Amino acid sequence: MQLTRFTDYALRTLTFLAVQPGDRLSTITEVADTFAISRNHVVKIVHQLGIKGYIETVRGKHGGIRLGRSAVSINLRDVVMDMEHVLCPVDCKRENCRLSGGCRIQGILRRAMNAFLEVLGEYTLADAVRDPTRLCHLLGIEQDSTLVMA
Repeated sequence: MQLTRFTDYALRTLTFLAVQPGDRLSTITEVADTFAISRNHVVKIVHQLGIKGYIETVRGKHGGIRLGRSAVSINLRDVVMDMEHVLCPVDCKRENCRLSGGCRIQGILRRAMNAFLEVLGEYTLADAVRDPTRLCHLLGIEQDSTLVMA
């Protein structure tokens, strides 16, 4: 299973926000620059994460983005399922496959996808950012003793 870049960048954005000091607001530009992602792409990701309640967006001159709830309450399976448009690895009907109706590959792949999602369901964003000091160093973020981890 390979996630779309959209989902990959959504997970990176959440990770970035999870290791921010205190209740600090970050900007879309900071996220885009940190991961070398198009700012326009980050705008779309932030919009979707905001709709789903993973992040909070604050408008205005001193606005920005931050986690909308605690990292421990953000399940990675939920994020992937909310960000991915298609979770079926193969769509035999769309491809007009001549094996459709007699092939077992689609069922096997569906089972593998379910196992993948089941494992993701065992982890939260807090699990993914368990070593905030290292992540802050990798991201070039000055660490504060009051990280948004709860």
